[in-house]
Formats: sequence, structure tokens, C-alpha cells
Amino acid sequence: IREMGPLPTLQEHEVKIRIAYGGICGSDLRVYKGLISYARYPIRPGHEALGTIIEAGPRAGLEAGTRVVIFPNTYCGNCEFCVKGKTNICRYKKPLGVSTDGVFAQEIIIDAKYAIPIPAGVPDKRAILVEPFAVTVHALKKAEIGRNTSVAVVGCGAEGLLAIALALKLGADVTAIDINPVKLDIARSLGAVHTGGPQEIRQDAMFDVVIEAAGVREAIEQALRMVKPGGAMIALGITGDAVKLMPIHIVRSEISIFGTIIYTKQDFHDAIQYLSDPSFRVDPVLAKIVPFTECQLALEDALSGNYGKIVLDFNAEHVSGGKEVRK
Repeated sequence: IREMGPLPTLQEHEVKIRIAYGGICGSDLRVYKGLISYARYPIRPGHEALGTIIEAGPRAGLEAGTRVVIFPNTYCGNCEFCVKGKTNICRYKKPLGVSTDGVFAQEIIIDAKYAIPIPAGVPDKRAILVEPFAVTVHALKKAEIGRNTSVAVVGCGAEGLLAIALALKLGADVTAIDINPVKLDIARSLGAVHTGGPQEIRQDAMFDVVIEAAGVREAIEQALRMVKPGGAMIALGITGDAVKLMPIHIVRSEISIFGTIIYTKQDFHDAIQYLSDPSFRVDPVLAKIVPFTECQLALEDALSGNYGKIVLDFNAEHVSGGKEVRK
């Protein structure tokens, strides 16, 4: 990725996108705080973005005027994982906003294969959730979740809240666990959800599926203890801390532990399908939209832990200059 001076001529497979909204993710916060070892500095942040194509190369396969979200993890298409359809664990993937410059800019140029069209019936405030929701869609495919499945979600950040929303949509009986009562309030606004702090959950409470979305050692250990025999834990949260596991508990109870990371394009399309359904209750996850000129305030709010998803507004009324970037 490189910054542009005068507007460049598009390559035949590229599109130029005017960004409308960009969502702040936990990984953006970790890059901001210097907590990701492989992040390259200085770096432009951002990987959750919604915009409109304003110019397209002759072989892009997309037209100007198309509203799109960014698929922000490049993949080679040729390694052993890509050929199996597992582009999410491509040996050569590069996450935008972490190992290469991100999409928090007014205009970007990107290979058209990383621009995913959004149906006209999906409002912007739902469409900006496609990328983080695709993470959840990919994760919940790991286990069987249906009507009356008992599901616990440990950690109610944006991904945890999206997991709650999807589990409810699938018909599960959902319990949300978090140390922050504000987050539990948001969880309850998504539907009929049981809630409690880590110490308020009964010692003998067990669930068919436990989704660990906090990424904290204590939360991971508690999540594993709560899985019913024959059940599953989905490890969605990320931490570098060592965690104590009891093999005897895992083996004798035949517990499955599923790691999950980002998504594939199919997960993007599935996420869009869910969000196209007006009855799917997900709107409370979007906490607020902030002009991009107030990015510092938005980051501080996100770091406070008292909000769901915070989104930056890049629309024209908030534009005061900027640079175009090529992806």
C-alpha cells in the first residue's frame, strides 16, 4: 500500500472507493496501544469499511455507484490452505490496518476482489457491521446451534454481542457473562438473554456451547469449565497469556474446543444475508457514529469498554482534506 499524490490511473482489476463509514475494532485498539508485535509503524489504521465505488477498471467486474464493504485480509489463492477454501488461514495473508496500511481514508484504491457488494435493502448502519459480523458467522458454524441449544457467551464486546444476536436468531437459549454491567444492558436489549457477572453464574451451570469472546485468561478457564459433557467451546477471544487446561476434564467429558479466526468470503455473504432480514435484531450493537475528525475521542471511548461498536463517519460533510491510498 502506498500513498498517492495526483490521482493515479486505475489498474484494470482495481476500483476506487469513497469511504462512508469505518468501524473501530479491538485490533485497531491493540495497534493503537502498540500491543501487536507484527504491526508495522507508522501505519494507517482501519479494516472495517463501507463505501461506494466511484471508478472501476475495465476488468474489475464492478460498476461505479456500487455500494461495497471491504474484505480486509488479503490471501494468495495458491497455498495449501487457500486451495482448500481456507483463505482465512492463508500462509501469506496480510490484514489491512495491521501489517499493511488500513482503510481509514476518504478514498482508497483496492483490488476489486476485496470489494463485496451490498444489496440496496441493507441500510448503511447495518452494512457497516458486515465485517465484524462475518467473524461471528464463521465462529458459530463450528458448533451445532439451533432451537433450545443452551449457549453461554463470555465477554460482551462487539464480537460477543454479535454472537449473542446470532445465537438468538438461531433459536438458542442464551446467557451473557461480562464484568461490565453496561455491556450486560446492551446484551439484554438484543432479546431474551439471561445475564450475569462471572461470579454470579452458578458453579454448576453448564451449557451445550460456550463462546469465549473476552480473550482473558480467567474468562477462558471459566468458559471451559462451563461446557457440558459432549459440548463445545468456541475460542473467539485472543490473548497471548498462558491458560490452564485440565486434560482429564476435556477427555472424560469429550469436550470439543474450536479455534476460529476471521472469515472467508462465504462468511461475508452469509453475514449479508442475515443483515438483509429486518427482523434480525442487531442494531443495539452499533453504539454511536462519530465524525472521523474526532477519531481520538472515538478511540478513547472504545478503550473505555463501555460501548458496543463505534463507527467513524467519513462522509462529505466531515471532509477537510486527505490522501488517497492504494491497496
